[in-house]
Amino acid sequence: MKKDVVNIGLVGCGTVGLGVAKLLQTNLPVLESKAGAKMRLLWTCDKYGKPVPPRGVQKPRFTRDWRDVVNDPHVDIVVELIGGYEPARTLVLAALKSRKHVATANKALLAKYWGEMSVAAQQSGALLYFEAAVGGGIPVIQGINEGLAANRIEKIYGILNGTTNYILGRMTEDGMDFAAALKGAQEAGFAEADPTFDIEGIDAAHKLAVLASLASGAWIRLEDVTREGISSLDVWDVHFARERLGMVTKLLGIVELGKDRFSARVHPTLIPGTHPFANVPREYNAIFVHGDAAGDVMFYGKGAGQMAASSAVVSDVIYLARQVANGTAGQIPYVTYNPAVQLKPIPFDQLQCRHYLRFTTVDRPGVLAQITRFLARQKVSISSVHQEDTESALGAAVRGGVPIVVLTHKAPEGRVREAARNIDRLAVVRRKTVHLRIEDSF
Repeated sequence: MKKDVVNIGLVGCGTVGLGVAKLLQTNLPVLESKAGAKMRLLWTCDKYGKPVPPRGVQKPRFTRDWRDVVNDPHVDIVVELIGGYEPARTLVLAALKSRKHVATANKALLAKYWGEMSVAAQQSGALLYFEAAVGGGIPVIQGINEGLAANRIEKIYGILNGTTNYILGRMTEDGMDFAAALKGAQEAGFAEADPTFDIEGIDAAHKLAVLASLASGAWIRLEDVTREGISSLDVWDVHFARERLGMVTKLLGIVELGKDRFSARVHPTLIPGTHPFANVPREYNAIFVHGDAAGDVMFYGKGAGQMAASSAVVSDVIYLARQVANGTAGQIPYVTYNPAVQLKPIPFDQLQCRHYLRFTTVDRPGVLAQITRFLARQKVSISSVHQEDTESALGAAVRGGVPIVVLTHKAPEGRVREAARNIDRLAVVRRKTVHLRIEDSF
């Protein structure tokens, strides 16, 4: 059934919610021309009692209870921007069950409940859009779902979190240690007071799970994404990688999709200084998607910020409004998901890549021979060895011993970890081995 006016209910009037309301109110003529329909912000909802300041001719109703929005039969599109698992999950499911279309930026919700959300949308005939869930203002969701629809996506890798990218940038460019760089990110507004989700890689893992599920047509569960954050990263290794190896440290999300198996991981990664990612600054994100037909396609832009995220949300609203106005919304599912399709996760220990290992040892002849013996036992082939003199600036920066850096050829993660565990037990070793992965074959 066609509609003359498409009504929108906005739930969550935080930073992004206010940006969405601003766009819907101040840019309305432009948005309506793109949607080919009249659009009205009918409701705003915020449990903290923050009504949206009225702009232009529209004065939306306000409530603290999201049920008022979802239960209103006049609402066509619900915009969920409250975040977290609950009550967001209950809200979205209730909206879909009522055949209301949903636009959300909630990557945590999608990552944890991808199968449930997708099935609910399919069964109700409603649509669930989520461009803002990954990459802020970067149209990577639409790019994978529509622009690369002819491809079997084989690999996705990217800088998915602006906070950690900002922190690593300060560590790399300014020589700050992690604590100082984090404080700087908080003072600049790029990190929350509690930055755990960002610095421990949780946010990036959510986003990677969403991208992997979208690209594969299966459900890549969050628990199958191996995750390692940057909180224990030492600025010495960041500086050494850049000055001695010509490599830059980035927190990457990487997923490789086979026909029946996959691997998904988030961790600090050393990449060549010549790679496009090496120069991605501050809060910006960058994502490579490799399709079997198109090859590498790169998406780049602001991955955080009020208006970048609001742009993605309102883009979803426009596409939904266009379909609602023409009576076609829900006739074709937005996401292809088949619960019968199951991909098996490849154990992280079996993953093959190059490795960076930094050992801190006593200054004594024969130490290197002991280290290499344990690597050889695990059949880990050495690419190069770098030993800093304690008189050098980099050597002096490591307290309690002499740093020895070993780069390996490609080797299974499990074998490298086992070698490092055995080496750490040696009497000549003063500190736990620093272990980073190298990706230089993108």
